Amino acid sequence: MTVSKKKNNFYLLGKMVVLTALSTFAVTPSAIAQTGNDLPYFVTSSGSNACVCNPADPFDPQARMPKGTFKGQCLNCEQRAVKLLSPSEAAPYKPAPGSMVLANFKHKGKFWVAQIPRNAVADAIFQIQYYSVLRSPYSAHGQLRFRLKPGYEAILVPQSKTTSGVPKAVRVRDIVYVANGIGVKSAGWNPISGLIDFYAIAQEITALEDRVIDAAQFPFTDRVEQIRLALTPQQKQQLLINAIHQSDREGTSVMYDTLNRNCTTESLRIIDRTIGYNPKVLPQEQQEYFVSLPMGVDFNQAALNRELTSETLNEFLAEQIKKMPPIQLPTAPYDAIVRRGLVNSQSKLPNLEQEFAAEFKNKKR
Repeated sequence: MTVSKKKNNFYLLGKMVVLTALSTFAVTPSAIAQTGNDLPYFVTSSGSNACVCNPADPFDPQARMPKGTFKGQCLNCEQRAVKLLSPSEAAPYKPAPGSMVLANFKHKGKFWVAQIPRNAVADAIFQIQYYSVLRSPYSAHGQLRFRLKPGYEAILVPQSKTTSGVPKAVRVRDIVYVANGIGVKSAGWNPISGLIDFYAIAQEITALEDRVIDAAQFPFTDRVEQIRLALTPQQKQQLLINAIHQSDREGTSVMYDTLNRNCTTESLRIIDRTIGYNPKVLPQEQQEYFVSLPMGVDFNQAALNRELTSETLNEFLAEQIKKMPPIQLPTAPYDAIVRRGLVNSQSKLPNLEQEFAAEFKNKKR
């Protein structure tokens, strides 16, 4: 089959999906058929403590929506980018020489100060979470997993002064960088209408355990593939360093864009900085566009509550594909890492649902 025929077939499929979605829309009011002009503009309080989530937490970011209809509104309290601590800020935690010390590491619904030893990364793994709606290799969620060496675990200590009932220190061997969508905590926030690129991005660093639960509980998870990246030992370490620095540097200042700034694009930016790859120099027809969903607390809860339906997501994804340049196909996340030369004979790993079969069996709905 020629490239031209492949493109024609893909667009025919896309048009069929759109027509199906529009027929559903004709009889059922769409939860996402709203524009920014249809939503109220919320004025935030000018009080200095308006966005405090935990006054006993010295690293509470007090984050606000950076742009758009909800600009200035307080972001939800359950997601944060990390903060890389300065030597003076890290000193009370007595870090080992060469360790990275960061606040707002997320684990079991709490935020921790994490100490990650130098040269700790054993494997860097690209995870691709495929959806059970609009099934294709193109629509997926991408994130980075770091498996640490035995004896080089991340050491977590509670960062809130009011934290009780948890051990003084917890060791975590598997950590994940993930760029999730984050909404506001206002009563006027609607996670469904927020699909129209009204989310900000929270570049989170979490324990793998938390991401396993999220993937298992999300009703539209089809599977989570895992690809060990073909990197040198030095590149593996640098990949983690770059992920932490990108989260610390950008915080929640970037808006989510379904095609151009999403979970997959942010993970690939870190990869590209690490290996020196520049996708922008490719011809126009090879430019990368990734179709994704703003996974995160608000979005996942809407799916669990059945406010978010397969029909809504099919419509949304089809509309995003229509925004692409006429000659352009979406990029499959797996193809993107193959293009970068990061897949070899050692890359194939069991899917996440196979590695953690019990968790998926117990949590999946």
